[in-house]
Amino acid sequence: MVFGWSKKTQENSEQQTQQSQQKIHMSEISQILAKQKEAKQKKILEQTKTLFDEIKKELNSIYGIISHLKDDNLKIDDIDKRLQTLVIRSKAEVIDVISKESQKQLPQVKSYDDVVKTAEIASHTLKKIGDVLGKNSRVIHVFAKKYAQDLKTHLELVTKNHVAISKMIGQISSMDASAEMIQDKAAKITSTSQNISDGIRHIAKLKEAYGDSEVVSSLTQQQISNIFSSPSFAKFLEYQEKIKQVEAKEVGLNKEIEDEFSKISRPLGKYVYVTSLEKPLKAMLERLVASPSEVILESKSSIVTILESCMKGILSGTVSVKETDKAVDHITHIISILDGLIARKTKFQTQLEDLRKSAETFDIRQIETLEKRLAKAKSDNEDAKLKIANLESELKQQTEQKQTLLEELERALEQILGTKYQVLE
Repeated sequence: MVFGWSKKTQENSEQQTQQSQQKIHMSEISQILAKQKEAKQKKILEQTKTLFDEIKKELNSIYGIISHLKDDNLKIDDIDKRLQTLVIRSKAEVIDVISKESQKQLPQVKSYDDVVKTAEIASHTLKKIGDVLGKNSRVIHVFAKKYAQDLKTHLELVTKNHVAISKMIGQISSMDASAEMIQDKAAKITSTSQNISDGIRHIAKLKEAYGDSEVVSSLTQQQISNIFSSPSFAKFLEYQEKIKQVEAKEVGLNKEIEDEFSKISRPLGKYVYVTSLEKPLKAMLERLVASPSEVILESKSSIVTILESCMKGILSGTVSVKETDKAVDHITHIISILDGLIARKTKFQTQLEDLRKSAETFDIRQIETLEKRLAKAKSDNEDAKLKIANLESELKQQTEQKQTLLEELERALEQILGTKYQVLE
């Protein structure tokens, strides 16, 4: 074996296949199929002319046989009267139908449409003759036996020619069905190609949007980082830390206030139900019982009035307590330290107000705005990535589907046209 000979043979074979494979564009398929159909119809037209002539000839022969039958009395005088009636009626029916059908003028075949029309007329004639002979078969075979065989022979020839013509017409019908299937595949390929093109453009836009979102995300992240590293933000954090410290101290003070007032919570609670204080003071009393640390800054004089009124109620017995002296001492103690508690509470409130005002010099909303923008950019990126992945998967499927359709189309064209084609879009 000479080295490389097999490879060269394979290459030559591939070149021959490529040379024998014709290339056509999708738009040319309809025209090629139409030309193929036209050529086939012309061929059928020429082939069927002779067959129709033979059919006419055989029908004339059948008419001649029927004419002889018409003049033949079939020797019915020698048979039973009842059978005579049956034979006469059958003979008359056969002669009447076949005479009419065999003498029908078949149209001149000048086009393929004439072929189809004439074939239908011939089919109708055959059916009529076949039906009447079938209906009267026993009578013909018994009393007109010599005519039966001749009729059968000529009808078989008519049928044979008609079958040949029908097969040719069937080829055109089959060609039409194949052509329709080919056109459907071509339309699907065109539609799939358009979907692929649309998908490619959509992916390009999504990738562009993804790139824009990436830029926005990067720039926004940098802006946030710049703010976080700025002196103004550091000062803001310092104020926030101080606010937390003061708030913690205020929480401690509030607990201290709550603890002090919890010592007289029972007397105050009972005093709510027996008090003769005016409505505003009674309302303050109820809130003082519930949350003294929140009420303490409202009105010192009102708080003192409430406490002294409660103490008078205890002393007069209106407010019943287990240990009167102890309850009075607690109220007196609270009144004595009230200024200090209010001062400390006021100090914390003032400090918090000043710190919050100082912290407000830094606009925290700009960070919130940037973080929202960053979150949106990231969300858009994820959305775009997911859409791109889905579209790329769809494009892969559509591309595979298109390739399969193209292969099926090329095979169908080769089958109907007898030539191997490479279909181009």
